[in-house]
Amino acid sequence: MHSFIQFLFPILCLFVLFIGEVHSQTRPKDTGKNTKTTDQIPNTQTTPKDSETKDSNPQTTGTTTAPTSETGSGEPTPPNEEVDRFKDLDNKNGIVVTGSRGERRLKDSAVATEVISRKRIEQTGARNLGEVLETQTGINVTPFFGGSQVQMLGLDSKYVLFLVDGQRIAGRLNNTIDLTRFKVQNIERVEIVKGSSSSLYGADAIGGVINIITKQAEKPEHYQFRTTYGNGRQTHFGSQGEKNMIADVGFKNEYVASNFFGGFNQSAAFDLDPKTPATTGNAFQDANVGGNMIFNPDGQLKVKTGINYLNRNQAGIDSRANGGVFDRTNLTNDFLGLGALEYTYGKKNMVSFRGNFSRWENHYKLDQRNSNELDVKEITNEFSSQGVAQIDHEINNDHMITAGVESYSEELQSDRLQRRNAYRTRRAAFIQDEWVIWRQGFVWRLVPGVRHDVDSQFGGQTTPKIATKVDITSDLVFRASYGKGFRPPSFRELYLRFENPGVGYVVDGNDKLRPEKSTTVNADIEYTPFKFWTLSLSVFRNDITDLIQYSFGTRTSEFANFQLKNIQRAYTRGVEAGSRVRFLKYFALELGYNQTDTRDLTTDRPLEGRALHQETMNFFVNAPGGWEFALRAKRLDKRPFYSTTNEFTAGSSTALIDQQIKSVEENNKVVYGKPFTLLNVRMEKKFFDGRMSLFLGVDNVLDQYELTYNPIRPRFYYGGLQATF
Repeated sequence: MHSFIQFLFPILCLFVLFIGEVHSQTRPKDTGKNTKTTDQIPNTQTTPKDSETKDSNPQTTGTTTAPTSETGSGEPTPPNEEVDRFKDLDNKNGIVVTGSRGERRLKDSAVATEVISRKRIEQTGARNLGEVLETQTGINVTPFFGGSQVQMLGLDSKYVLFLVDGQRIAGRLNNTIDLTRFKVQNIERVEIVKGSSSSLYGADAIGGVINIITKQAEKPEHYQFRTTYGNGRQTHFGSQGEKNMIADVGFKNEYVASNFFGGFNQSAAFDLDPKTPATTGNAFQDANVGGNMIFNPDGQLKVKTGINYLNRNQAGIDSRANGGVFDRTNLTNDFLGLGALEYTYGKKNMVSFRGNFSRWENHYKLDQRNSNELDVKEITNEFSSQGVAQIDHEINNDHMITAGVESYSEELQSDRLQRRNAYRTRRAAFIQDEWVIWRQGFVWRLVPGVRHDVDSQFGGQTTPKIATKVDITSDLVFRASYGKGFRPPSFRELYLRFENPGVGYVVDGNDKLRPEKSTTVNADIEYTPFKFWTLSLSVFRNDITDLIQYSFGTRTSEFANFQLKNIQRAYTRGVEAGSRVRFLKYFALELGYNQTDTRDLTTDRPLEGRALHQETMNFFVNAPGGWEFALRAKRLDKRPFYSTTNEFTAGSSTALIDQQIKSVEENNKVVYGKPFTLLNVRMEKKFFDGRMSLFLGVDNVLDQYELTYNPIRPRFYYGGLQATF
């Protein structure tokens, strides 16, 4: 506590100075005249509200702002002009693509889509996708031995489809996508669609879709550089610290736009239990490069290309109860190449051809100290390729058709498979109609869609979905959807063979597994009583049949055996509530609550690792003088864990199994991870009209963690410099 107060004192002093700066620059100057000011009125606008226009279709409810002369340098705004300091943070008027698989205004999307903007990413100080998502309502980011993973709507990462610019990627470690592999310097925004999206995207989208939109050049010239250094208590982190350096450069003219980026990141491991030689979080060193280019010669034809490459080396130390100590390394090469050809005609119509190739290579090594008896060397190569032909055609003002065909193939080569190599293909066709049924007084949209996939291993799967959106007024919107989803077993689930002789268990796949199927119902309502305040409420339910989980099978004299099985049925259901308010012109507050109830109906108990209650808070300040402040918090309720049903395929740590394997037949009791609160703070001061800034922050301010059930990074301090030209 004393060390915490020592660190927090200068932060509090800076915050007091910051508030004083805000007060001094927002108080009217004494000129001897009666001067009117709009600073006392939250979000006062100088243009009419969108609903007051002649357009009878209330498609826009966002904020319209007048030009401003304030650029972060502290210069005053003209009296009759208002700065919307959170326009870029909220992104209410932005374009989204995930919910409909085509460009739509966010307010017009019949499928609820959450957008995390570039401004929000920068203001939170996140370094990777995991940190971007960690305080998002209804999303839980948890650590695992390879980095961090996501839970959404009570479902693990294996049920969430991850896309980059709308296209699939390879590289699941233990069936989960590691969020730390996506660095923020190349992320323009993140789009999140919760609930089954299989009618558009096919397999693996039972829980929803997270689409990473990469950064593109928007100015004639753009140069950005950021460097960060951070560390924590030497007991946990040692003295090496974490270093991050990133840069991107872009240019744009009438015909070509291009953006290139690169980064280098390095950190020592952290250790939650210094009494043992084992480390909790990996040391890592990675370098990533990439870029994209758009060629648009005539305004109708667009040619898009992009590449992303990451080289990462992770290292850690494992220790066993029998005294064995192991040095563990993971060397990863991650490549993604994207291409697209788009031709627009008419007002909204487009024909597009998109494709990608992805390769994920991982070299795993476990080296036992003073012995080579239990040494392990494994190589994993995962390849995927995808091609899509799609047409978006407006039949008339009331019907917008999206249709297409898709081909996808994946291959896995791994030493952990019973068969060294596995390969399969999937062909699909999909169609969706965005139908405006009614426009008088209110606007009612109905969006039916269906997709049929043919998997080379599991045959045909048809996944329909219907969604509706009713703009009751310009301030009140209702959405609902019903859809089917499916997820074929992964190659690891089918053919895995993993032995851990140091602990005494074997994990086997099951080539008799059936695909998991789901039925999802979502409904949400959003109400904006004032321009500066939005309320939202949503409910959901997922019913999953043939859920794939590990269960204890047999025990020989030497090993306990765990094998995958299809359990009969399970569900996740819950409610999300949110409030977003902007006040006193410079402040924004977001509050969220999520209740998620889960049940394995075969064993009649909750699914493992899911919290019943979760609360989130995001508080932002964008003030004159280039001052910015962000406070993000998440409160997570206790989570149940069982010694006999730990989900290896979800990427969970096997630490619990390692500790309880000796009594696995007898011990079937629930153990709860403790509730915890994550609190992150960050402050930034901009100079030279916003072209340069200094920032500092603290992650996990309350220093809450739990070695087995919540092995997150302890309190971590960082600071850095960013420059933009």
